[in-house]
Amino acid sequence: MRAMPRFTSSASFLRPLVLLSAVFLTLLGTGCTSVHREIRSSALEFLYPKGVEASPPTDVTLSIPVRVGIAFPPARQSSWEDTFTEDRKQVLLERIAAAFRGRPEIADVQVIPSVYLQPEGGFTNLDRIAASFGIDLVALVSYDQHQFSDSGTSSILYWTLIGAYVVKGEKNEIRTQLGAAVFDIDSRMMLFTAGGQSSVGGRSTPIRIETTLRELSNEGFQAATDNLIMNLNAALDLFKDQAQAGTVRGAGTPAVAVVDAATGAPISEGSGSGGAVAGIDLLALLLLLACAGLARGGSPR
Repeated sequence: MRAMPRFTSSASFLRPLVLLSAVFLTLLGTGCTSVHREIRSSALEFLYPKGVEASPPTDVTLSIPVRVGIAFPPARQSSWEDTFTEDRKQVLLERIAAAFRGRPEIADVQVIPSVYLQPEGGFTNLDRIAASFGIDLVALVSYDQHQFSDSGTSSILYWTLIGAYVVKGEKNEIRTQLGAAVFDIDSRMMLFTAGGQSSVGGRSTPIRIETTLRELSNEGFQAATDNLIMNLNAALDLFKDQAQAGTVRGAGTPAVAVVDAATGAPISEGSGSGGAVAGIDLLALLLLLACAGLARGGSPR
C-alpha cells in the first residue's frame, strides 16, 4: 500500500513564519498609544494657596535702581521622575538674570535657589527672602511642560542572530510654557508679566525614549527661555512708560511713585516724569511770554 505524502516538515517550516507575520501585523495594527507627562509650577499656587485671598491693590513706591530676585516657585509633585533638575533651573534663571543686569534702572538680579521657597509659602516666605537677599522686587517664573510620546504605525524590522523583531518608532513632542510675574514685595503688587513658549519634537525608538525626552525637555526649556527674555524686555519697557504716567498698568490701577534710591528724591510722582517735563515746559512758556511783554513795552511808538 502506497504511503500518503507527509507535510510535517513543511508545516513546521511555515508555522514560525505565520507566527512572525501575526506578531508583525499585530504590532502594526495596534494603532497609536499615547503617553502624556506634565511637569509644572505655579506662582499663583505659591502666593495664594487655598483659603488665602489676594491683597487689595495699594500704591507702589520704587527706589531706583531696584534690586531684583528671580526664582522658580516650588514644583507640583508628579508621579514620575521630574527631569527638570535644580541645576537646570539655576542655569536657566542665570540666563534670564544676565539679560537684565546692566540696565540703568536695575542695580542687580540675584538667582534665588528653590530651597528658599516653601510650597504655598506666600508673601510671608517672600518677606524672609527679601530680608535675606536684600531685594525689592521678585520675578517668579512659572513653568508648564507637557511631554507627549505617541507610538505610531511606522516600524523598523531588525534581523539578529536569534531571529527577527520589530522596533516601533516614537513620535515625541515637548510643549513648554514659561510665565514670569514681577512683584513689588512691600506692596504685594504685581507690576508686569511676560511669557515664553516653545514646541519641539523628534523621533526615537523605545530603547532611547527616556534619553530623547530628557534631551527634548532641555531643548524646549532653552527655546522658551529665549522667547521669555525677548518678551520680558518688551514688558519692562512698557512698564517704564506706564510708570511715567504714574500708574502700574494704566488708568484705574494703583499709583507708582519712583524715587532715587540714594537720595530719596522723587524721580516721578503723581503724573510721573512726564508731569515734571510738563511743568518745565509751562515755566519756559511763561518766561517767553514775559520776555515778549518786556520787548513790547520797551519798543518805541
